[in-house]
Amino acid sequence: MPELDIPPRFKKVLSKKPRAMQDAVAKCLDRLAQDPSHPGLQVHPIHGSDGVWEAYVDKANRITFKRLGPVIQLRNNCNHEIIKRSP
Repeated sequence: MPELDIPPRFKKVLSKKPRAMQDAVAKCLDRLAQDPSHPGLQVHPIHGSDGVWEAYVDKANRITFKRLGPVIQLRNNCNHEIIKRSP
């Protein structure tokens, strides 16, 4: 089971979201920590990134992260449209 590294920036962005979205992200993080290959997460690498992966929170929202051995380093929690615009 991987360890989650949750940086302060991730927590700050999450704290500004509505309570329902915070709960959905928490559920996603729990699944990610329990089983990163859980089919509901739809985990996959982001094309054109330097080792950044994404997992689905819901249809429109994602969590991005890097895999560092046994540690999953969280990067962002955002709307899918923001990820599509990233270089």
